[in-house]
Amino acid sequence: MPKAEKISSWILFTVVFLIYTISASNTITFWDSPEFIASNYTLQASHPPGAPFYTILCKVVLSFFPATKAALVSNLISSFFGALTIALLFRITTNIAKRILSESKSNYTPTIVLISGITSALTLAFSDSFWTAATEAEVYTLSFALMTGMIHIMLLWESTLNKRKEIVLLLFFAFLLGIATGVHLILIAIVIPLSLLIAHKKYGLTIKTFIIAGLLGCIAFFFIYGFVVQGTIKLANSLDIWLVNSFKMSLNTGIIILLLCIAIVFSVLLVFSRKRQKTILHHVTLGMIFFLIGMSSFLMPLQRSGLNTLIAESTNNSNKMLQYVRAEQFGVTSIPLLNGPVFNAPLDKDVAFIDGKPVFTYDFEKERYVEVHDGKFKEVNYASEFKMFFPRIFDKGDSEKYKAWTPILGEPIKYPVRGEVVTINKPTFGENLSFFVNYQVIWLNTRYLFWNFIGRQNDHQGLGYIKDGNWKSGINAFDKDRIGDTAMIPEYYKNHMGNDSYYFLPFLLGILGIIALRKHKQYFWTTLLLFLTFGIGITIYVNPVPSSILIRERDYIFIGSFVIFALWIGLSVVFLAKALYKIKNPKTRIGLVTIIVLLAAPIQLLAKGWDNHQRGHDDFAYNFGKAYLDACPKQAVLITDGDNMTFPVWYLQQVEGYRTDVRVINFDQLNVEMHIDNLRNTIYDSKPLKIDLDRAFYVSGIEKLLPLQEETQEAAKLPVMFEFLKQDNTRINWNGRMRHYIPSTSFSIPIDTIKFKKILDPTKLNASYTSSITWKHPKKFYGLNELVLMNLLTNNIHERPICFAINSKKRHNIGLEPYLIQHGMVNILAPIQRTNSKLNPKIVDTKMMYSYVMNQVNFEGLQGESGFVRNENATYAREIFRQNYYFLAQALLEEGNTEKAIAVLDKCISLFPDKTIPYKQFSYGIGRLYVRAGKHQKGIEICKTAMQNIWDELQWMISFDPPYPIINLRHAYRLKGMYFQMMQQFPSGIENAPVSREVFKQFEETFETWQKRNWPY
Repeated sequence: MPKAEKISSWILFTVVFLIYTISASNTITFWDSPEFIASNYTLQASHPPGAPFYTILCKVVLSFFPATKAALVSNLISSFFGALTIALLFRITTNIAKRILSESKSNYTPTIVLISGITSALTLAFSDSFWTAATEAEVYTLSFALMTGMIHIMLLWESTLNKRKEIVLLLFFAFLLGIATGVHLILIAIVIPLSLLIAHKKYGLTIKTFIIAGLLGCIAFFFIYGFVVQGTIKLANSLDIWLVNSFKMSLNTGIIILLLCIAIVFSVLLVFSRKRQKTILHHVTLGMIFFLIGMSSFLMPLQRSGLNTLIAESTNNSNKMLQYVRAEQFGVTSIPLLNGPVFNAPLDKDVAFIDGKPVFTYDFEKERYVEVHDGKFKEVNYASEFKMFFPRIFDKGDSEKYKAWTPILGEPIKYPVRGEVVTINKPTFGENLSFFVNYQVIWLNTRYLFWNFIGRQNDHQGLGYIKDGNWKSGINAFDKDRIGDTAMIPEYYKNHMGNDSYYFLPFLLGILGIIALRKHKQYFWTTLLLFLTFGIGITIYVNPVPSSILIRERDYIFIGSFVIFALWIGLSVVFLAKALYKIKNPKTRIGLVTIIVLLAAPIQLLAKGWDNHQRGHDDFAYNFGKAYLDACPKQAVLITDGDNMTFPVWYLQQVEGYRTDVRVINFDQLNVEMHIDNLRNTIYDSKPLKIDLDRAFYVSGIEKLLPLQEETQEAAKLPVMFEFLKQDNTRINWNGRMRHYIPSTSFSIPIDTIKFKKILDPTKLNASYTSSITWKHPKKFYGLNELVLMNLLTNNIHERPICFAINSKKRHNIGLEPYLIQHGMVNILAPIQRTNSKLNPKIVDTKMMYSYVMNQVNFEGLQGESGFVRNENATYAREIFRQNYYFLAQALLEEGNTEKAIAVLDKCISLFPDKTIPYKQFSYGIGRLYVRAGKHQKGIEICKTAMQNIWDELQWMISFDPPYPIINLRHAYRLKGMYFQMMQQFPSGIENAPVSREVFKQFEETFETWQKRNWPY
């Protein structure tokens, strides 16, 4: 590599790393980052399918720093590998640019090559998705550094004529590929596109070799992923079961024997191939050895499985390891790819369930593997008439969401269901493809590409609404059919800091870059296949359902394709340098091209993205987690639901040692055997919990859903019900399988009020004890996590405070709302209710909460106009914190503490002002409380602002016919209902509302016309 290129790559690395260092958060952020930091710091297995190499690497670095710096250092590790990816992309681009210009004899060719590399590198560096990934603790920048490293190695391999160097490079590639499995398994897919480079060098790239190479690449992917990675673990599992059960050998003997066998086999192959001069066999054997050495990081979860922490996955044997790598906890193995049922498929009329493979687990008491499911009637068998090729609409739980993303009318098919012939409208293949295009291709893939290279509306979570997370070019003529005319867009959305429009310029440069490769088919097809593999290829393989987007935006998984698009943008320099040949002076031509390309792509991305990528001031997630723990009494049990309500808390406990007396339980993970077992253990300063469930009830492999068979209208007493569930003779035949069932939709926990007095005095809350906690929770099926939670409540309600995290959702409350007392950011479960039926049934511990919200919790930073407020922060401030302040102020007013109520309201609007967190429904309630407290004018203004925000949004939505009309119509209908209710409840009377009855009636007529025009059903 010429000296100028070496110096440039190191300068790029240094500059980009410094910018990322400035931008990076100083503490934890939301989503997986706190979990990764805690896993790295304590060297434990993170969530399936794991990233053990990343964890080991980070642990080595973190060993040199104190716990208080773990989050910052972990974020900077991402920044380091992000900058390394940029330097590697620079080298890849210059390598390809040289090949394109190899026939040029111009003295300025090195300059063009250099500018191409700088352009592609800086474009990727300042693209939205990559910049974000490089400023938080995640596996992605390391995975993209490995990806670009492997591409760079294969380009070096393709260009070298030295046979020895070829072998060295291929072995190094195999080693990096093995390492990559311990970072992100999807990186194995890189063998598919890179197979084209091998075909080109060895045989030339014709249509025939292209097809053969592509097929062999796919076979290689499935061989490595299915046979080498999973197959090795599966073989170890089968061997271990045989050795332990047949010969009474110790657990994991199978793994040791398999490793010894692998070592012996490869040693023999090496000696044999060297003596017999079987060169290909020798090199293939070496490649497999290097790959397995790289993959060996997966031994770490096995070695650290005994760690007694909240996060660590239980991978103490090959059986658990296989479930871990397959991510069976998330149901990945049940997602259809090429053939499967549609979402409304009925069970087969003749054979509803078919046999599957038996399920084994290791029993530590018996010291052997035991069969927990014999495989009989294990698999659901859907009617073949309702199966289709390439099923994209398969999930029963998402049926309504499928219909929202694309009109689904279906074709009627008569089919017997439970002995009665019914008509079921099976979705057509065209409707299936329509959903695939509308949602999976355009919304979940293309939209993210456009964010980065055309422009982004804002950082809001995109659910299909015109107001959230759309791509936006900044050219009104192109944008108005998707997000409405600029003149109709409310100021908040128009001036959002995340509103970065690039006017198609980087995108158009990328297209020119592809054209520059048209005569160099090996690079054209390799880069195109890389782009498709790590873009739409991932989408096809994962087959995401609409509810997946409710978790968060997933642009980061497609950064691999954005890397290639940035490469193409860099190669646009080559295209333009050739296209502008009429400018005879080379210096002028190259100078003009440089200015155009740098301004259009990296400089524009840097200038517009700077404000919304500065995360140094953002400590919201840290304070969010701390607020949960601070609200919990000593030795409390905190039930959380969702990553963002759990991971920040786990980080605080496991890394910083904060409030380790609180037992934090993620509601979702009460489905997982290890996490249920952990309830019985002492963890840090948290005492064990009492659980009287047999392990056979929740061990991996058994049914996790229990059907309702209602036998009584009375509430089932939980101690009795759990004894009922232990009996084998209380099962029923459910669709051909004997299963436990739930006999009632109501439940009751008997209460010993004498014991409970140790925890709570109800008289201070104008309430009294009840002899039981009795509630309704009707469902057709009850999840294992719900039943484990009920058992936990039954056995610990008298001993430990039971708290439920307030997170704007109620799923983890399992219907217990009438018995929940608001205590800061949590609700405490207690057998008390209001003594006076005229009082508000909502009970708030005002004494605790007033001091808590006024002096203890810290949420500064959302009110300034200079700092960017990320979407998660704004959402939680709007949906959780305003609600908490509202309920506290309301309770204080009910108690006659008007001054304190006003102080709480003042604190709320100062922390979460309309400018950064627009007023809506809870703000309207806050305005009404101001009026009730005597602050009439202030309250009226807040109510008017909240109504105006909704009105402006409604006018925007009905100003055009939006894409995804079902989603937007439903949202507009909710807003209209909300606005009408506000009019009816306006503090100074409906006649003084911002919009008169007449104007609203005219609006309703317009709305009805708009609705009829857009509603497809």
